[in-house]
Amino acid sequence: MITSNFFVDFRLIENGDRIDKLVNSLDPDDRRSVREAFDYLNGLVRKYADNEGYNITMGKKAFAIAMWMLRYINEPGMTSRFVITQRDVFEKELYRISSEDNENIIFYCDGAGIEASVDGDAFHIPFDFFIKNNKKLSGYKYRLVYQKIRKGTIDVSKDQFIHLLREDFVVKLMGVYNVISPGDSQNVFRKFLGDLDKIKKDFLEIKAKNTISLGDVDFTMFPPCIKTYITQMRDGENLAHLARFTLVSFLHNAGMTNEDMINLFKSVPDFKEDLTTYQVNHITGIISGTEYSPPKCATLKSNHLCFMGDDTLCIKIKHPMQYYEYKKKNSRRMQKK
Repeated sequence: MITSNFFVDFRLIENGDRIDKLVNSLDPDDRRSVREAFDYLNGLVRKYADNEGYNITMGKKAFAIAMWMLRYINEPGMTSRFVITQRDVFEKELYRISSEDNENIIFYCDGAGIEASVDGDAFHIPFDFFIKNNKKLSGYKYRLVYQKIRKGTIDVSKDQFIHLLREDFVVKLMGVYNVISPGDSQNVFRKFLGDLDKIKKDFLEIKAKNTISLGDVDFTMFPPCIKTYITQMRDGENLAHLARFTLVSFLHNAGMTNEDMINLFKSVPDFKEDLTTYQVNHITGIISGTEYSPPKCATLKSNHLCFMGDDTLCIKIKHPMQYYEYKKKNSRRMQKK
């Protein structure tokens, strides 16, 4: 627990019997928590319709109940939006408490079972914690090769540590979510299934309107990394900064219009049209005067953004655009035959 007002109790989320008692309790405080969870999820759906964030906190009991509600609804895109928005709330809370004293972050770590210490502005964290949580973070500051390892620990700045803790928070949330049985969640909400089905129906209707369009660009010729980024966006996941840069620069070089690219990003949970428009126009040269090319495959690999799997063509090429050009040329040769 960070402070007495911090909003996540993982033990409560994991305790199905307690959740059942809370949801079906006649106690006024428990009933308010159920209503708070319903209001939050309804608000999350409304904000999804408006392409806006919904980064507000809930009480610990309401948060736990909302997690069980999401397990019953069982829509990955909605769950992803919930987790990412609460991840951002968590990050802001860490910055708030650390502005008073960096030791407050260590206080959180003690409660979360994370071995860490601080000396001034330098945080000393376990090696395994770093490599477990750096995979979705872009930039050399999160690559192991640039870190100084000393007796199994790594020294990081406050910003680095908070970003790593944020990723750890997401892993923990998804861990407890995946442990919840859909059948158990259905039983817990036996009195409220109609209300939850209505939330799911509203979400699916909005999701259907936000279909991803790639314009005239041929998705089948994309390398696995680009296909994965687009699939993750379709499922409501936020992409790492370097993945977004790679996607925009690749699609621009493949011939997609800026308007289509901006519309493509509307499916991500943290979409902001003005910021997305600026970034797309910058990467494509409208603002910067430079039309950027995607990073090389080696850069994507070092940032955990390569998804080559068993694709044999990926073994032969060194750049995403090289993959795309090879596929186009091969397609033209096949058409001539």
